[in-house]
Amino acid sequence: MSEGKELFIEDLKLALRAAALAYDRRRFVILGSAAILATHPDAPSFLRLSADIDMFPLRKLDTTDFQFGDEQVGQASEFEVEHDFYIERLGDWTMLSQPDGWLGRCAKYDTSVEVDGRREVVEGFCLMPLDLAYNKLEAGRDKDVNFVAGLLTEGIITQGDLEGFIAEGCPHEELMPRVLRNLELVKGVMSSS
Repeated sequence: MSEGKELFIEDLKLALRAAALAYDRRRFVILGSAAILATHPDAPSFLRLSADIDMFPLRKLDTTDFQFGDEQVGQASEFEVEHDFYIERLGDWTMLSQPDGWLGRCAKYDTSVEVDGRREVVEGFCLMPLDLAYNKLEAGRDKDVNFVAGLLTEGIITQGDLEGFIAEGCPHEELMPRVLRNLELVKGVMSSS
């Protein structure tokens, strides 16, 4: 299906509404590159390019609840065909090694959806740029390294702030070498640009 498209704030709204209906939940954490839309909706297109919007409901889903939703809005769904991106439902486990306080630092982005003839608020909690950078440094895939390099190059975050955030916030000592190694890869990408 989609190899990625430039996402806009309207896509985030659409994803939140669709997820609310598909999973019958009203509060979602948005992580991955689409989280940048809440704080920097006009970020350069290369930072908003994605085939999916990664999110998970704040209240856990029963295993019987999420399959139907995944079929409605996930990869290879009609939603993806119509909108050229899909919703990648993750689990709260993706945040287990995130620095403490990440949820309180999230940028809140709300929209609404009509359910049974009434409007209901749908809340999106989007990772802030430093939390997003940390999360991507931990993952360390090429696309993650390039994304963090883009955040730095565009001045959305600073290298000093990121290094301080890592030093003060890395919750598990065993993760520090990987995060720092990936930060060095980011610096290499930036110096070769």
